[in-house]
Amino acid sequence: MNIRKLFKNSLITLLLALSSNLAFADSYIMVSPEQISKVECQNENIVGINLLSTLMNERKSVVVTSLSDGNTTFSIKLKHKKCDYKVSVKDGKMTIKGDRYIKILPVDLPPELIIKEDGE
Repeated sequence: MNIRKLFKNSLITLLLALSSNLAFADSYIMVSPEQISKVECQNENIVGINLLSTLMNERKSVVVTSLSDGNTTFSIKLKHKKCDYKVSVKDGKMTIKGDRYIKILPVDLPPELIIKEDGE
């Protein structure tokens, strides 16, 4: 009986720890369903934004990393849409809020632990 209780408490602690990583991370990768034409950042001293290109010159991913504490905004321009985001960095942990059209994934989580949205 004590082993079952220990296992249950360990599982709950693990799930709480993982859920906290979903909100705060050091780096994020943002994946767009279409080509990204331009990325603009208000303050590049707070976050570093790198547009990734594949061998086929498809530019659908952006890596966002925290550089220093503060708040800033950035926008990602697609062919027919502009997505705006607010970024807050505190103690080296970053939160991103904004348009949900582009999927935002924390880099420090393995793919098996990323929560999938409906329809995927």
